[in-house]
Amino acid sequence: MALALTAAGCTSSGTVSAHTWKGIAHPTAAQRDWPTYDRVASRSGVSITSPAPRAVRRSWTAAVDGLVYAQPLIVGSDVIIATENDTIYALSESTGKVRWSRHLARPVTSGLPCGNISSSGITGTPVADPAAGRLWVVTFTSRPTFRHMLWELNISNGRTVARRPIDVPGSDPRAQQERGALTLLGSRVYVPFGGLFGDCSDYKGRVVGAPVSGSGRLVSFTTPNKREAGIWAPAGEAVRDNSIYATTGNGSPVNRVDDSDSVLRLSQRLKVLGRFTPANFKQLSADDADLSSTAPAMLPGGLVFQVGKEGVGYVLNGTRLGGTGGQLTSSRVCDGGFGGDAVIGDKVVFSCFSSLRAISVIPGKNGRKPAIHGLWSVSVSPGPPIIAGGVVWDVSRSNVLSGYRLADGKTVFSASTAPVGTSFPNLAASGTRLIVPEGHKVVCYIGI
Repeated sequence: MALALTAAGCTSSGTVSAHTWKGIAHPTAAQRDWPTYDRVASRSGVSITSPAPRAVRRSWTAAVDGLVYAQPLIVGSDVIIATENDTIYALSESTGKVRWSRHLARPVTSGLPCGNISSSGITGTPVADPAAGRLWVVTFTSRPTFRHMLWELNISNGRTVARRPIDVPGSDPRAQQERGALTLLGSRVYVPFGGLFGDCSDYKGRVVGAPVSGSGRLVSFTTPNKREAGIWAPAGEAVRDNSIYATTGNGSPVNRVDDSDSVLRLSQRLKVLGRFTPANFKQLSADDADLSSTAPAMLPGGLVFQVGKEGVGYVLNGTRLGGTGGQLTSSRVCDGGFGGDAVIGDKVVFSCFSSLRAISVIPGKNGRKPAIHGLWSVSVSPGPPIIAGGVVWDVSRSNVLSGYRLADGKTVFSASTAPVGTSFPNLAASGTRLIVPEGHKVVCYIGI
């Protein structure tokens, strides 16, 4: 018998529910899949197949050969895990047993100008095309030289279909970090680049598009600034209406825009279709207050919500970006956005430095501006949240898995995890299962 969500801090076998939340009763395979970061290219972060949770408990634990920064993917009956040891695993969703694994390259263990990931291998979340049976992933290696390699794998057995270097001419692979998730759109897979922790050396914000055929010409976008302006949030880019939305960080020199601290709308050939830059971009760059500490959130009606390290949330007209002209409204929403968000309807749940917050963005009517309404806030050092079964799930940087009721932010589940080893612990969900990376292992919870 399901209990009402009134108790805070349930144990790892706590019994919880989410009142009237209902998942899809008889989902298709495609609806169950979580094949890209936050399940869909718009990065909503919502499992549409998860029912209201009941007795949440650990189901299985699987050891892997490196830290897990990338978000798990779920395709069919497999959980796809990528590690910083440049290894891909396909685990049984029901048992956690290894169905196949592929060690693709030797990760970088030394020689970087700065950074906080060692070993550094696969950091950005791969992307799958379940219908085509393919998986794309980027490895980082220093053998024989520093380079990022894009791999196309057969998702049923891990065999290599194609591979190619993904660093474009003029870039310094040692200085570029591929932290953002890969994206599939049309006939290309898109790969975003930022810099290493510490903002050292000669990096720039970049997006590279490679044909899914495995061969053919790369397309690319590079910020025109002298250096920096990285695209580094874990979610990478978001997609809507065949356009790619990406957000850049602080750039040098600080007194020139040059696409730093901007929300960019890009075509499939990576031409800039529009951009939004806050009026105080010089101060943002001078203070290292990246606008790109979260990715753009796609809202109904063509709206875009963006929050960066400054903690100001902007509501933008996603199809009319241009200078500051795309801004419809803004408001200080927290002490600084950091990591990611989840979107359901007009609600955005997003992580900040010291809180997890939910807002609603109400579209303007009769010429009025949209309005940002705060819904709830929880004091925690959160990772990027996802939503499943009417519950917001999050692993904090202090190693606690929590579930918060979407309606009001009340805690409905809490369990300690092993050290996650990353500032951005990423989760995935499908049906009654929640997949949680915990350092060098992966834990599946059931009953969500």
